Amino acid sequence: MSKIMEIQQIPKSILTVLNQLYELEEKIKKQDDPANLSRNVGKIKDAFAEDSLPLSDAGGGQSYIGLAYEDPMGQPCKETRTDLEATISGPGTENLVVVEVIKPIIRAIFKDSAGKFSKIIQKGIVIVESRKEP
Repeated sequence: MSKIMEIQQIPKSILTVLNQLYELEEKIKKQDDPANLSRNVGKIKDAFAEDSLPLSDAGGGQSYIGLAYEDPMGQPCKETRTDLEATISGPGTENLVVVEVIKPIIRAIFKDSAGKFSKIIQKGIVIVESRKEP
């Protein structure tokens, strides 16, 4: 079994920071960003994603995991999707698409000799509605 499956819980404070970072990034996208803040946000995201948290294994070794968030805006939302908690807006229930993201999907990422593995730490909380056909 991969060490990623052994992760018990990421501290709530770290999830709060990642959620706030996502909100900052979204606000920056809506502005002109004259201070070039998106560069700073990108560096913080990279720091979290690059093996930032220690993870001990049963053999006494030390490994690290990274954390990353995913913005599901505009993505299709089907009943089988397990990484989102969706609220449907409007009358239709066919061809649902994410129209608002309240919280992003947060994943723990572990890299070892067998490859790269991820585990959902926080499901995305979104609002979806039927895609309007032209």
